[in-house]
Amino acid sequence: MESDRSSLPADSLDQIADDLQRLRIAAGEVSYSELASRIAHRRQENGMSPAAARVARSTVFDIFRTGRTRINAELVAEIVVALGHDDVDAEAWRARCLAVRTTMKAQTAHAPLTPAPNHDSRLAIVVVLMVAAVGLNLFGGSVVSRFELPIFLDMIGTAVVAIMLGPWHGALVGLSTNVVGVFSTVPATLAYAIVNVVGALVWGYGVRLWHLDKTRLRFLLLNVLVALACTITAVPITVLVFGGVAGHAGDDFISTLRAIGDGLWTSVFTVNISISLADKLITGYTALAIIHLLGRLGFSEIIRRRDGPLNTRR
Repeated sequence: MESDRSSLPADSLDQIADDLQRLRIAAGEVSYSELASRIAHRRQENGMSPAAARVARSTVFDIFRTGRTRINAELVAEIVVALGHDDVDAEAWRARCLAVRTTMKAQTAHAPLTPAPNHDSRLAIVVVLMVAAVGLNLFGGSVVSRFELPIFLDMIGTAVVAIMLGPWHGALVGLSTNVVGVFSTVPATLAYAIVNVVGALVWGYGVRLWHLDKTRLRFLLLNVLVALACTITAVPITVLVFGGVAGHAGDDFISTLRAIGDGLWTSVFTVNISISLADKLITGYTALAIIHLLGRLGFSEIIRRRDGPLNTRR
């Protein structure tokens, strides 16, 4: 029986998550939403208010996820009950979680301390990362130029650095991209350097000051804000410096809107915000994937944000 298994010593939190998943499957693959509903209902029966009793589906789902470093033993017990087991089984699962937690703390206490990377090595990695980010921006821009794509793709490296290292590191990457771009791609890119800088500042401060990396919805909002900020910055440049024709694939769309009667400013803004929204969503989520990859490669131990790693699971 699954309840007998829960009384055995656990090797890790991963083992608990795997066993709990098997328990859920044995109960008929109860959905995480249904489990959350059952838990909230039982809490209300025990006297909790509806607001206090509510538990998010994502919180329940997270209990079944491997790779955790901590676990809510009380919630595990509630899940076991919600899967049709009695309080005795639930208590056995709760005790198992607490035992694993105690073992992990003991192992951590006796583990040898890992020396922190020295300042010179961290600085070298920061420089390499920023140079690579500039290269990534230039590569994206060259692909767009080569295939005349109606998108930008020249700020992925900017987003990575702004989120990982900070807004002004990202701004330096953005500025460097447009300066180097004068020699490697299109000279007109220098005029748009401020757009790359603005994007970096919104991404960087959006994560640090507004914590817009904490949920999926917030991260989506962050990229939309970057798109809007970049458009507000880019439109005057396109109109006043280039007369509405900046040598981008979007110029054709601007010409079409003007042909049907829209004004220059309206046409440029409409086309730019449309392209920018798609571009910044692609850029933001590509940057997020790169950041998680760098974390898996060990860079998160050397380059770490003040308030911890990104969390966009909910």
